[in-house]
Parts: sequence; C-alpha cells; structure tokens
Amino acid sequence: MALLFSDAERKFLRRPHIARAWFFDLDLPDGRWQLHNGVGKKVVGGIEWRGISDPAGRQIVSISSVEDPRFGQAASVAVAISGVNVAFLRQVKDKGREIEGRQADVYWCAFDQETQEVWPYGLKALFPGYLSAASIQWEGVGSRVVSVTIESLWHTQNFPFGGKWTPAGQRRRFPGDKGFDFVGVKVQEVIKP
Repeated sequence: MALLFSDAERKFLRRPHIARAWFFDLDLPDGRWQLHNGVGKKVVGGIEWRGISDPAGRQIVSISSVEDPRFGQAASVAVAISGVNVAFLRQVKDKGREIEGRQADVYWCAFDQETQEVWPYGLKALFPGYLSAASIQWEGVGSRVVSVTIESLWHTQNFPFGGKWTPAGQRRRFPGDKGFDFVGVKVQEVIKP
C-alpha cells in the first residue's frame, strides 16, 4: 500500500495547531478561477489563489465535510457562499446552465495557525470533480446564499439504477437476452460418469 504522507509531511501534521485550507480550481465560463476558503490572496504551489471569505463577516463560505465514500457511492463537496452581493447573484443566475458540468478540482493544504507557516509540500489533490447546477436562495434583502456541489468523476453512482432486475427488465435493455430467466430458479445438476 502506498503511503499518503512522507515522514517529513507527517512531522508537520503532528504540530499542535495545524489547520486545513480548501482550494478550488474552477473552470468557469469567463475563465479559470483559483479560489480558497480564507481571506485575501495566497500563493501556494506557484499559483495565486483568491480568498472568497470576508473578514467583516459579510460573506462567509461553508464547505461540507468530505467523507470517504462507501462502496457504490461517489464523493462530493457542497460549497455554500452566504452574503453574496446582487451582482454576483445575477451572474450566477445568468450563467447557471453554462456552469453545470464544468471542471472543478478540489485541493487542500495545511498550515500552522500559530506561526502562519504554510505547508511546504504543495497542494494535496482531493479529487478531480465537476460542478453541479448552482442553487440560489434568498430571504428578503438581507440573506442571499449561492450553493454548488462539486462531484467526483463517479457522481452517477449516487443515482439509482434505471430499471428492474427481472427477466422482463433485462429483455427491455437487451432484446432476446435470456440471462435473467434462470435467476431464482433452483437448478439441480446431474453429473454422469
């Protein structure tokens, strides 16, 4: 089994005040956006990443936890941006159809909260993904939220199979196939010497 972290990386991660930062490389209709969930601009891995949180609390980014998926299920990350301005909201609404299905790679990087030292080993790729359709919610003039899900390559595993596992269902998919005719039938094999 391959090691995910080298000895030097594990030593950095064992520090007492290590935190994680998320990085998103998005292929949007008006160009590539490299974003992180913090504040300000940060250069990590030779790329300048723009922060999308606001220190005054007007715009906050919420990222769902990423769990190791069960067998037959795909990993996904839900990202919600609250407190967005009207111009951003209009842009998401106007380009919503163009956003869906575009490339969205998810990375993470560790940093020491006490010294502000950034993980010197580069970004760790979580998974290459695709953007889902953006969801817009608002209440009155004060609450506006844009949320999107970044789904892995295997996102179609999260949907149920479109058919029935019966002989009729199998013949509907593959005319003339008799493979399911014997499912559930007790078979007795006679071996002749």
